[in-house]
Amino acid sequence: MAVDVKIHDSFATTTRGLRRDIPPMILWERAKKLGIWNPADLDFSQDTEDWKNLTEDQKGYTLQLASQFISGEEAVTLDLLPLIKTIAEQG
Repeated sequence: MAVDVKIHDSFATTTRGLRRDIPPMILWERAKKLGIWNPADLDFSQDTEDWKNLTEDQKGYTLQLASQFISGEEAVTLDLLPLIKTIAEQG
C-alpha cells in the first residue's frame, strides 16, 4: 500500500532555531543535567542503515504513524497551553 507523503519546505524550529532562554527550554536543559537522558546523545546511525533496508510500503507506514503521533502531541500541547497559562496567571 503506497502512502502519500507531503514534503515540507521548512519547519519553524529549523528555520528560526530553538529559543533556549524561555522557561520550557530552561527546564529541559536542567532535566538533562540532573541525569535524565539527553536526546542529543542518541546515536541514530543504526536507524539510518535500517531505514535503507525498509520497503517503500514500510517507509510509508512509518512516516504515517510518526506524523499521526506528532499531530497528537501538538494537539495535546495546544489543549494544555491555555490551562497552563491560566494556572501561571493565578500564581
